[in-house]
Amino acid sequence: MSDRLKSRLVHLLAVSLIVMITSFSPGALIAQDTLQATERPSHGPALLIEHSCGQVTAAELAAFKAHLAFQTAPPRGDRNVYVYGNPGKLIEACGLMLEITDDTLILNKMLELCDALLASRNDLATASSGGQRVAWTGNVAPVWPSNGTDKQLAGAGIEQGSVCAHLLMASVYILQHPSIWENVVPSPVARLNPFGQTYKQRAVTYIQAADKVMEDWILPHFVRKDGLFYFPGAPNTYKPGQPAPWNQLFMLTNGLIRLSACHYLLGDAAGKVKRYDRLVSLNIKWFKQNVTVYKDSRGHTFWKFDYALGRRKEDTNHFAYDVEGMFLAYLGEKYGVTAGDMQAMANTFFTVVLDTTSAHYRESGRFAGYVDGTTGTGHAGGDKYIRDEYLYLLLFKKELLPYLTQIERQSGKIATSPQIVARLLWVRELLARGP
Repeated sequence: MSDRLKSRLVHLLAVSLIVMITSFSPGALIAQDTLQATERPSHGPALLIEHSCGQVTAAELAAFKAHLAFQTAPPRGDRNVYVYGNPGKLIEACGLMLEITDDTLILNKMLELCDALLASRNDLATASSGGQRVAWTGNVAPVWPSNGTDKQLAGAGIEQGSVCAHLLMASVYILQHPSIWENVVPSPVARLNPFGQTYKQRAVTYIQAADKVMEDWILPHFVRKDGLFYFPGAPNTYKPGQPAPWNQLFMLTNGLIRLSACHYLLGDAAGKVKRYDRLVSLNIKWFKQNVTVYKDSRGHTFWKFDYALGRRKEDTNHFAYDVEGMFLAYLGEKYGVTAGDMQAMANTFFTVVLDTTSAHYRESGRFAGYVDGTTGTGHAGGDKYIRDEYLYLLLFKKELLPYLTQIERQSGKIATSPQIVARLLWVRELLARGP
């Protein structure tokens, strides 16, 4: 990847954003636009990808917005979906499309989804809607419980960082656009008035909410004295005393990276920026120290690593979260993630995982289920499509963009998966703009 393209990519994280698309941008942000729908089919109108290269088209953008208008937040009490499910991914999809279009309608829908997410936090939601549950700490913790309300204690760990990251993606965008700070968020998004009437008030509310989760839940309980992410011992019952699995480690670094960026943009908490950045760098260094590096006969570099220290090898379900976390840290340019690291991950996925010459693929049509090219069951059973987080790696293997687009199309994901479509279009737009 060229230095000039890398410079463009950095603009898409917190410290600077990409310039507005001129070919189809709706122009200046107008606070009164919002996405609404009167009828709601199961998935909404089909999403669209017209081409496998070139800038995003007006028809592709229109289809995304039409589909987005029919999407709603999940029922309260169903929290885990914000970590592993489509509702959390939908917010990320909005953020990516927003970065390449500056479309107000997408921003307002993103805030509507973020408001619903925040309102469902355990300490903010009512007991009747699944909130006010006591955690193993004995308190009503500021978390989105990862277990059902049928369980006595609310379960939560460092995966909460991923939920915070979704909220903060909206905050980063707003803080990068001072011209809209004092504009009033329109109805129906404005219904949740406690979260702020203006765009800046909304952004600050999300930041404060993420700070509370970090400072009151994650950092006091899940960070060892040496700064590494570990689960606490009893009375915590989930992996007591064990190191965090890498995928969950990256869920936390994602939240810390965006929270650090928000405070940097506000200029209000230099101490937190320094602390959060140190934790991200330290834990990513820890991950890289536990990666086995190897090369093929042509000198290409690959990685092998486990799901967690002392555990089984990493499966391709969780590998997707590792890729996303490393990529966000790479864009930050200050966490020790290099282009070489990302290239090694790309080589591992595109050459080892997507090996269509293997007997397993020929028999099942599924790609490998482990990072070493082998396959198991469950999370290691392999996929027939490309998980959305892996699509970031196309920036390091751009010639495969048509191939992966075709895989997604054949799987049926193009029509129904906003997170896959958004990431494909986001990558495509960057590549079309060139270095």
